Amino acid sequence: MTTIHRSRVIDSMIATVANSLLRESGINSPTKNETEEVRRLAETIIQETVDTLAGPLDDLAYSTLTDVTDLVASDPETASIDQIREVAIALRGLLELREALTEVGQR
Repeated sequence: MTTIHRSRVIDSMIATVANSLLRESGINSPTKNETEEVRRLAETIIQETVDTLAGPLDDLAYSTLTDVTDLVASDPETASIDQIREVAIALRGLLELREALTEVGQR
């Protein structure tokens, strides 16, 4: 079995979405099956949200974006306009995700 490693931030987002789904559906004392089903739904929602904002995460794209981000951060004078734009778009997606999750948490 393959182990999936996620950050605490992603786990926190999934928990927040799951709790919101339970609260909005009026389920106060979910069964184990309901909890698992809501958790799976929350994982899907977060995955689709991240994919929509940042694009699907494949190893090459992630590695490339990481390299470009490192270049822009460490030596911005040598980064091209397109590289700076790429990092800015990725950052904007993360900020929009944070804003959306904050809004969900306030409901």
